[in-house]
Amino acid sequence: MQSGTGVVHNALLLDGPGRTVVRGPFRPAPRAILHGELVMSPRPPWFVINRTAATTGRLLADFASAPRWSALPGIFSSALGG
Repeated sequence: MQSGTGVVHNALLLDGPGRTVVRGPFRPAPRAILHGELVMSPRPPWFVINRTAATTGRLLADFASAPRWSALPGIFSSALGG
């Protein structure tokens, strides 16, 4: 790489890769499934376009502070609604 210094977005600190090209569908979930393409659904809570990110994050933080099995259904329903 010619521009910049250091390592950016290489969390595993791999030596070889310098650039990567990722190809994927540009259709959102309902239309992509109809065309037989795989999509990322549900959206991860850290995505900006996730509608339930605040609620899911709050539930995950509560679960991290006091883990209990009864909290998991609420977390899953909030995450799947995003």
